[in-house]
Amino acid sequence: MKKALLLLLLPLLLLAAGPALAQQQAQYSQYMNNNYILNPGTTGVEDYIDVKTSYRTQWTGLEGAPKTYYLTASSSLGKWRSTSKRTLHDRRRPFHAVGGMVYRDVTGPTSRTGAYLSYAYNLVLTPKIRAALGVSAGMQQFAVDGQQLRFYDTTSYAGSAASRVLDGSIGLWVYSSNFYVGISGAQLLGNKLDFSYELNGEGTGTGNTLKRHYFATAGVRVPLSDDWSLVPSVLVKAVNPAPLSLDINAKLKYQDLLWVGASWRAFDSVVGMVGLSYEQLTVGYSYDAGLSELAGYHGGSHEVLVGLRLKKKAQVVCTNRFW
Repeated sequence: MKKALLLLLLPLLLLAAGPALAQQQAQYSQYMNNNYILNPGTTGVEDYIDVKTSYRTQWTGLEGAPKTYYLTASSSLGKWRSTSKRTLHDRRRPFHAVGGMVYRDVTGPTSRTGAYLSYAYNLVLTPKIRAALGVSAGMQQFAVDGQQLRFYDTTSYAGSAASRVLDGSIGLWVYSSNFYVGISGAQLLGNKLDFSYELNGEGTGTGNTLKRHYFATAGVRVPLSDDWSLVPSVLVKAVNPAPLSLDINAKLKYQDLLWVGASWRAFDSVVGMVGLSYEQLTVGYSYDAGLSELAGYHGGSHEVLVGLRLKKKAQVVCTNRFW
């Protein structure tokens, strides 16, 4: 019975209780191509309706390895943002923006599903620098599929369980056409997960809280020539009681058409990336090669991202230099 109970609780511990073993939030490699997934302050910072979707399969070859899907969309509000003949006064006006995100993260018999809405207020600091403060609110559902659990004792069986909690995040984004700096906090409500499931027909339960995650990121565009530019960036992630996590990234861009990049996730993995932007369509692909002791047991991680820059009425698409 003790072995059966341990096997049942292990996925929950990995997902919801132990940030020292794994962060609760899904891990991404192409977040610099969609900072919205980490910081609601980026809501609607572009001159177009920004839609992105992604699929990530982690640690290929391992049974029950994580798979993550998401869809995001955001846009500024107000007609002045969608006209090509803006005055200097218009460019210095603050504006409002809204967005949304849905995602699903599946690891073995456990899954996490969420839906969020975001709002940001964007204002001018200098003629070339803006700042945006954003908030997002939504709901997460954690679930365990008891039918996927297998026990050493073949007579043991478990039921399924799910817990839904409200969630919220906040973020500050300072940016221009040549740099960005952002800080944000996720799962700030720290709500408790209450599970109630059955093991061999007997009711039992456990609970834990959502751990608060904090992110700090920055990037800069360094022109190399008329056609080439380099975009180095960094991301620091913190979640108690795990140590700080550091990502160092660099993208080499040819005009606003092609780019290649690489990332180093401290002591965990190295990442290679490539992407293409053509008119309203953007596609990115990344591959993670593991550096940890687990690397010998899987074939790396793959992530594909597709973005659409939808024009507003009477608008010329303004290319995001950091794509």
